[in-house]
Amino acid sequence: MFFYTDTADAPWTVVKSNDKKRARLNCMRHFLSTLDYPGKDLNIAQPPQPEIVGSAQRVVHRADHILGTALHPDTRRVKA
Repeated sequence: MFFYTDTADAPWTVVKSNDKKRARLNCMRHFLSTLDYPGKDLNIAQPPQPEIVGSAQRVVHRADHILGTALHPDTRRVKA
C-alpha cells in the first residue's frame, strides 16, 4: 500500500507505536511543529523525535524492514 500511495503530492507520515504514550506525544509534536498558528511558541512546538515519526520512505521502504520486500514489486525474491 505505501509503495503505491506514498507520493510527492501526498506523502505518508509514519508513527512507530511500540510505546503508545511516546507515539501520541510525538504525533502531537509533529502536527504542532508543522502547522502555523497565532501565538505559536517555538520552545513548545518542537519537531518530533525522528526515531518515532518519519516518512514512509525512511521508515517502511527499507529492504530490511519486515514489509520492505512486500512493498517493492521489483525486489521480490523468487523462491527456487
